[in-house]
Amino acid sequence: MISATKTITAEKLEQASKLLNEKGLDTWLLLTREGSDPALPLLVGIRSVHKAAIFIRSNGEHLALSSVSDKGSYESTKLFKRVEVYEASMEEAFLKMIDEIKPVRLALNISESDHLCDGLTQGLYLWLEDVMGKDRLASLEVSSEELLKKLRSVKTESELNHVQKAINYTTDIFEEVFQKMQCGMTELEIGQLFVDEMKVRGVGNGLGHPSDPPLVCIVRKGLAHRKPANHKTEPGDIVIIDFSLRYMNYVSDIARTCYFLKPGEDKAPEDIQKAFDTAVKAITVSIEELLPGKAGFEVDAAGRKVIEEGGYPTIRHSVGHQIGRATHDGGTILGPKRVPPRPEVEGIIEVGEIYAIEPTVIQDNNLPCILVEENVLVTEHEPLILSKRQTQLVLIPLAGN
Repeated sequence: MISATKTITAEKLEQASKLLNEKGLDTWLLLTREGSDPALPLLVGIRSVHKAAIFIRSNGEHLALSSVSDKGSYESTKLFKRVEVYEASMEEAFLKMIDEIKPVRLALNISESDHLCDGLTQGLYLWLEDVMGKDRLASLEVSSEELLKKLRSVKTESELNHVQKAINYTTDIFEEVFQKMQCGMTELEIGQLFVDEMKVRGVGNGLGHPSDPPLVCIVRKGLAHRKPANHKTEPGDIVIIDFSLRYMNYVSDIARTCYFLKPGEDKAPEDIQKAFDTAVKAITVSIEELLPGKAGFEVDAAGRKVIEEGGYPTIRHSVGHQIGRATHDGGTILGPKRVPPRPEVEGIIEVGEIYAIEPTVIQDNNLPCILVEENVLVTEHEPLILSKRQTQLVLIPLAGN
């Protein structure tokens, strides 16, 4: 696991140097303490205890400034040309390193809209102003948001392998659990089936605590991002399961819908089947639109149109989002245009990005609701579906039928 982490961080730093050169930037500074910056695991792979400065360089000669006690952790990554240390305070050593580097442009992790790109805390920014001087810092600083979004979004080969493994585990667990589900089980009991299967495979939930269950919702009890409750399934119930699994720090995000057959039924009622078919069609259309060069809102519009033309309320969320190290991994979002503008939905889709596609039928008053979610890789030619698609409603028979 450690060697795999080093491989990915080395890949990402190489990718970062290329992006710095493409964007005409020479230096990218990560300031962190107690692992405060969410970009640190992606780029360095360790969590330093004390205040530290990481200088990512366009020439590939990366530098780190750490406390004496953290030095060994940084050196062990073998990612840096040199690791300098400080003892009582970092100010003098930091200024010495800045004067050595002489950055022309200094990229900082600051963003107004993407929390994953906003890793520089207010306190550390004020420290940086105080040490460098406001005028000097103002003449050099630029947001790293565009750079970091692309770095998170465009996956390396190792990252793709990890995400695919997470997806494979997820679909396998779904198949195992569907064989064990029975009418009368509670949401909690269904959720525990997933937890048991994760433990067997040595993996964990991609959201919250590793041993948390996925989202399990009996539709008549209301849809929300809520934990499973002690609600008991009954014949005629629609149950939605939204499951993110983490493998080697990379996640899947897949949802499935099932129907609990009533006595004498061998298929779902027509209104439920129609809602399911509409959601599946919307996913197909959205995937077909997931092409490099398209804007996020264009894919959203295609999937949203299918749902609305099917006679259902418009989707209450985005048609899709990126996955990677997080279940909602930032960058371009497949969502509707808004006023004021939302930069993420106007982002351009690129090769190497992985999206969770989820145009959903959501209705109130206990009407049929359907959530199916697939994970899809953007390629140069056509989208590649990484998950085993759900194209048929999962039917859970009554015991004895």
